[in-house]
Amino acid sequence: MHHISRSFSKAGWRVGFLSAPIGVPHLLGAGGDASERCASSRMGGSRDPDSAVWHFVPFAPLPWGVSPIFARRSYVALAWLSARPGIRRALRGAGLLQPDFACADHFLHEGLLKAADPRISAFRRADNAAGFPGALSDFSQREADFARRSDLTIVTNCNSAQELAEKGVPHTLLVENGLLLDRFRTQRPSPTEYASDGRPVIVFVGAADARLDHGAILRAVSARSHYLWTFIGPFEGEFARRLQGAGALLPGPIPHDRLAGYLQHARVGIVPFSQTNATNLIRQVSSLKVFEYAASGLPIVGTRGCLYPNDLPVPLAICDSEQQFIDAIDRFVVAGRPAPPSIDAFDRYDWPQRLRPLFDWLGPRLDG
Repeated sequence: MHHISRSFSKAGWRVGFLSAPIGVPHLLGAGGDASERCASSRMGGSRDPDSAVWHFVPFAPLPWGVSPIFARRSYVALAWLSARPGIRRALRGAGLLQPDFACADHFLHEGLLKAADPRISAFRRADNAAGFPGALSDFSQREADFARRSDLTIVTNCNSAQELAEKGVPHTLLVENGLLLDRFRTQRPSPTEYASDGRPVIVFVGAADARLDHGAILRAVSARSHYLWTFIGPFEGEFARRLQGAGALLPGPIPHDRLAGYLQHARVGIVPFSQTNATNLIRQVSSLKVFEYAASGLPIVGTRGCLYPNDLPVPLAICDSEQQFIDAIDRFVVAGRPAPPSIDAFDRYDWPQRLRPLFDWLGPRLDG
């Protein structure tokens, strides 16, 4: 949603971005970015000088992690009711109360839309929330209810549209995932972690969630210790400790303006989703990281199950087993980096292009 917000701003909209709320665990210091997010909440929001997007982190005692009790309908409704005055006060101060358009990407965040009171509300379904560990048995129904209450439901792929149609949400707008291409147009310096190591870099960007095959990843890292396996994102807990113990590099979340350097100087980008667990989650994934790898000139090795573009201008190996996955990485490392495609070949994946169907949908409704 950060990328979409920036693209709306670039198109001339006055934009506010409200992140997922902080809760009591964040106030107690839980989470790698707790102090930064709590500071943003106390400030009442701030405007990014580069994108002109106003950013605010609200406080709401909502479920954080696996919290079944606090994810119940009645509790979530009370949590948003208590948070609404503070959110409306911040939006009013920024001149963003009652906007023309507001979008949330999770049904648990519908309270943000109600607080904003927009002319047009939208639900962007980027993931299957009901499929993640800790989801309650009614999550699927609650998600469909939210979609029906919204003026517009946005999906990122046809599999997601099909599932919503089966739940009684027949009308959706397809807006495929993309990337902010400007961040990949210039060559960035190599990270110091790479330069001081010297091994070929195998890189992953994303979260260590239930969709990844943790066991297969650990076995690959151990089997190919002559590669520098780099996992960029919020990796914490036992899985992170085991990766580090096997010699992997975990730099944590990397700011978007520095991410290109970590990708441009790697050798292979990987998409190591599980082929046995969370299959319904994965079949609805159209991964942003694939576009970022490709725009950096990386060959890509992924597991079968998620959706890959069929016209990427870089080599792509889709694998059916752990051994195929490792063998494909080996082949790409031995072959060396391919000649990078022209960055103009990625224009069709740029977020302003991807968002055209949404802008076209909004235009006549706002003009009227």
